[in-house]
Amino acid sequence: MMLHVGRHVSTATIWTTWTLEPGSVGAIAASTAVYLRGVHTSWRRAGAGRGIQRWQLGVFAMGIGAVILALLSPLDALAEELFAAHMTQHVLLAIVAPPLLVLGAPQLATIWAIPPAARARTARFFNRARKHAWWRTLTAAPTAALLNAAVLWAWHVPGPYETALVHPAVHALEHATLLGAGVLLWWSILHGRRSRRASYGIGIGTLFFTMLHGTALGALIALSRHPWYPLQSHGAAAWGLTPLADQQMAGLIMWVVAGFLELIAASTLFLAWMHVSASSTRRTVAAAAAALTFTACARAEQSPVPGGSVERGRQSLAAMGCGSCHTIAGVSGAHGLVGPPLTGIASRSIIAGQLANTPANMMRWIADPPSIEPHTAMPNLHVGAQSARDITAYLYTLR
Repeated sequence: MMLHVGRHVSTATIWTTWTLEPGSVGAIAASTAVYLRGVHTSWRRAGAGRGIQRWQLGVFAMGIGAVILALLSPLDALAEELFAAHMTQHVLLAIVAPPLLVLGAPQLATIWAIPPAARARTARFFNRARKHAWWRTLTAAPTAALLNAAVLWAWHVPGPYETALVHPAVHALEHATLLGAGVLLWWSILHGRRSRRASYGIGIGTLFFTMLHGTALGALIALSRHPWYPLQSHGAAAWGLTPLADQQMAGLIMWVVAGFLELIAASTLFLAWMHVSASSTRRTVAAAAAALTFTACARAEQSPVPGGSVERGRQSLAAMGCGSCHTIAGVSGAHGLVGPPLTGIASRSIIAGQLANTPANMMRWIADPPSIEPHTAMPNLHVGAQSARDITAYLYTLR
């Protein structure tokens, strides 16, 4: 039997045929509810548009919209009739939705959605996970790219593909892994452990590899002289197509449409890389000029925070995941766009818009931000006194 057996669509009924499968509806609703709760809590504390910005809410909504279009809209019913529609589902789940969801800052929204009592424990859990080799390996761009390729190709081998058509649970697994592999790929690009410039460069290469193997798969499907999936070919005639013509359309969607979308994404990363490179060059020139100017009086910089370790502070910032929200010079992978950049923070006169920028006030702010500014979007991660001292020592090197 076919998935959703008995549900046949036509040009007259297709636009009213929506899929309300409980698992898909529940997962989409739960994810959206958690995200919106986090946005509401963050904006209530910090003001609308702060912490999680409006554009991030918008792109996350577009990502959820792409998932709804793939799984709940009439496209899902049409995918039972046409291979081309089924391939469109896969493109939406594997290529369109993932970057939109990752750009929406779901990690920050999730932190704010968690009750305060569990928020610190959750943050500590993820901070510990980030240190483990398995997590670092899993979220590395090469690993994510290979996993993404393996998932895409595995589900288009005739055996697994037709098994998914017959068994709803396997079909759900197929869609979940396509979406999950895409999210992992984009997480490795946008939240890499290297500098933003290096992460963008690696991301361009990663997307180029993804585009190559995806278009190769599409070409194989489109240029084949016989249908690959007999179970998928039963509905083509009702739409005026032969099974082979339907397969050729599906292959072209993977080959041309998906390849074009990935080319746009790679081009966007290239422009971002160019912008960051230009900014980095300007900073390098300025730093060199300053070094030449003050060579005569140069001396080793001492930490202005007694008992604080600059190196431990840098490691703490990386381990606690501060770079997922802030850009922090010298901290691997710290190029977040959610919060303000910490470049030059030691030279600023005010902290949190109200405190004089002194080591003591900086440590107070790091240890418990809401106690100083109740409407801040920065959560209390219960940083210990020594860690706050070490982090302050590092931040005071950023002039």
